[in-house]
Amino acid sequence: MNSVKRLFLVLLAAILCSGSIVGCASTEETTDTTDTPTAEAEETEAETEAVDPFADFDYNGQSFRVYTSAHNASNTLVSSNFLIEGPEELTGEAAGDAAIERNAAVSEMLNINMEFTQVNLGYDGVQNDVRTYIMAGADMYDVIINDLYGLTGLTVEGMFYSADKGEYFDFTQPYWYGDFMKDIAFKEGDTFMMAGDFIIDTLRTGHCLVYNKNLYTDLYGNGDELYETVLNGEWTMDKMTELVEGAYVDLDGNGQKNIGDMLGFAVFQDWGPCIPFLITNGAKYVERGEDGYPVIAMNNERTILMCDKIYELWNSQGTGALALWNNDQAGVMNQFAAGNILIVGYQQLGSLESDALRSSEYEIGIIPYPKLDDLQEDYITSAHDTSEIGLLPVTMPETNLSFVSAVLEVLSRESHKNVLPLYYENSLKVKYTRDNQSAQMIDIIHDGLGNSFALAWHQPINTFLQSLIHSAAMTKDSFASKYATTEKVLNKTLERLIENYAGNNG
Repeated sequence: MNSVKRLFLVLLAAILCSGSIVGCASTEETTDTTDTPTAEAEETEAETEAVDPFADFDYNGQSFRVYTSAHNASNTLVSSNFLIEGPEELTGEAAGDAAIERNAAVSEMLNINMEFTQVNLGYDGVQNDVRTYIMAGADMYDVIINDLYGLTGLTVEGMFYSADKGEYFDFTQPYWYGDFMKDIAFKEGDTFMMAGDFIIDTLRTGHCLVYNKNLYTDLYGNGDELYETVLNGEWTMDKMTELVEGAYVDLDGNGQKNIGDMLGFAVFQDWGPCIPFLITNGAKYVERGEDGYPVIAMNNERTILMCDKIYELWNSQGTGALALWNNDQAGVMNQFAAGNILIVGYQQLGSLESDALRSSEYEIGIIPYPKLDDLQEDYITSAHDTSEIGLLPVTMPETNLSFVSAVLEVLSRESHKNVLPLYYENSLKVKYTRDNQSAQMIDIIHDGLGNSFALAWHQPINTFLQSLIHSAAMTKDSFASKYATTEKVLNKTLERLIENYAGNNG
């Protein structure tokens, strides 16, 4: 952190912690200074101070060192660092400014110096970068915040402390994403990977679908009708495929599907945009054994049905897929902005901030991903496999765990009070949306985050999500047959992971 920014944060913290200067002057002018506080007021003040268990913590200027991602996940999703480190200076954007103020206030309260190291690496580079510095035994960071996909496997190698050793963590608090953390744990009951209102990327990477309400009105009637379909629990894969199929129009009349034709759904590639469908359809990939370790449980009728439904959608006449777009995500978004696509995939809650969506001339609706069928009770939201999580590197002294757990607990708590409301309630639900129903949809998307084990572990477990299930969904090959040919390898890989995990984290 440069010296100018550090000085600014200290001054800002002093102002925040001392209260309004103008307000204090006004009070002195109107209050009889001979009066003394009543016993009731003193008792109330004492109770207020007692509520905060961290009020008397003083770390004498100790540095809190954060390895944080500055990598933008896509052209519609920027890094979450503006809510973690905060922007370089106050910008007028309420949530980002609140992150600066939170860091300054926590630094002042705990008497710490927050140091951020920005790393601009994709998921494929983060793993090697972190492994290299940890293997070298370098005590450089207190917490690493970066991609789930790249860092999950390193927990097997014993490169991180269990967060359960941090005495001040309370993962039952609402500012921690407890269910998500339990879901991605390799062994039930262990906590290595953290997510919450400070480590906020899990929320921002919650997948959603975005649709052109004007085009829906032209094709099917009232553009708000799709909201009612969602609220009535009737938004299913069959319903989506029906809408997508009915939206196609060969605008140039050449008898071929081209960029510029009217499409019901467009994806720029097969793998990335398919990830949320593989999670939100509720497929059960693993169960937990008596020892808490995962047991593969994906060979069932629901998985087979899911593969069939995804194949039908991807091969609908109304879908423009990889062969049409050739990995051109910006091209998809340009055609959506031009009004030629009904539903666009691969969007996340954080994408609502992007110019690609905010500058659209058309009314935009936000909806969750569909259920597999009517038997699925709830809508499920997939985070992305590059969602950022927090980990505690073993290269810092174990005695630091008390300090780090206190700092992260307070940062998460203060984020919940002062940053999340501005981001979630004001920005996502108001600033970045155009109708009242969108707020309801955002709540459904937010509340549905889950079924995330496969996101975290499909790469270490022989890329089963991509090489097996996604492959079957794209080709309509028999999933059962493909599973039969890989079952032995999958189980052997899982056994080896369990053995290494137990040996390195005993």
